[in-house]
Amino acid sequence: MMMSPQSDFSRFALERLLPFAYSAPICYMAGAKGCRIAYRHYRHERLPGREGKLVVLVNGRAENMLKWAEPAYEFYRRGCDVLLFDHRGQGYSQRLLKNGEKGYIDEFRYYARDMDSLLRHINGDYAYARQYLLAHSLGALISTHYLADYDHSISRALLSAPFYGVPLTRPLRDQAIIALMLLLGRGKDYVIGKGPYKAADIYHNPLSSDIERIRWMNRINRKYPELRLGGPTFRWVHLCLQAIRRLPQLIPRIEIPVMILQAERDEIVSNKHLAELSALFPQGQHRLVAGAKHEIMFEGESLRSRELSRIFAYFEGE
Repeated sequence: MMMSPQSDFSRFALERLLPFAYSAPICYMAGAKGCRIAYRHYRHERLPGREGKLVVLVNGRAENMLKWAEPAYEFYRRGCDVLLFDHRGQGYSQRLLKNGEKGYIDEFRYYARDMDSLLRHINGDYAYARQYLLAHSLGALISTHYLADYDHSISRALLSAPFYGVPLTRPLRDQAIIALMLLLGRGKDYVIGKGPYKAADIYHNPLSSDIERIRWMNRINRKYPELRLGGPTFRWVHLCLQAIRRLPQLIPRIEIPVMILQAERDEIVSNKHLAELSALFPQGQHRLVAGAKHEIMFEGESLRSRELSRIFAYFEGE
């Protein structure tokens, strides 16, 4: 939805996004090992026998359903049902440590198992003619594992700024430090240089060049402190590195069309091997998004609207 001046975004968020976000209740289901997974399912009323389309939105690390209400709104107003959920250990889902701000995961494979359980639950209750998946960053890494390892009904997938590489300063040294910290039983500690949640600098940050959207994200975390997530722990990084190493074996098993969007100004993930990994998809396309920082779906209005139009067209097979 195009807005004129960026200052209009706050009014749009309060008058449209929040009512939309709360129009679907937060539901919970038991994920792997009984972990409570939160989700929202935005549905249109349809006549019996008329099957609709579902868009599954898979957010990134430290994100939540309230933040992702904006992309959900865009797909919903175009006639699609939308499924939003929060990964274990973040957002509205159950935290895994007593200190809930630590970015921690018990086992990486549980991320994809939770996703499979949720989609089987939704598909058991609703029949959809087509299903699409849009996944961002960590969500893209999880979705790659899901699409390769589980039976699914996804027709097309789009991976935005996929977390296919950890930006390590000195890889051998950094991985040795991670291994040592795990050996010392320090897997639940924050990685060096990271700590509790800090609001993003609206003018200087690696996430988005859109000041109003960064301000809105900060506002969400200020008003709902239970949604905050700080830096990652050593165990989280270790398990993600293992998951990334499996990608060359997993990606060739994904038979559906997959579009990979690379943010030109990305500083959050390493894109060193993204082109060669993208080439492993049997029906993959890799496209550079000029001028974008990591969060393409929350970039400046002109760039974001252009990319959303391209995504809608891609999902429709145009």
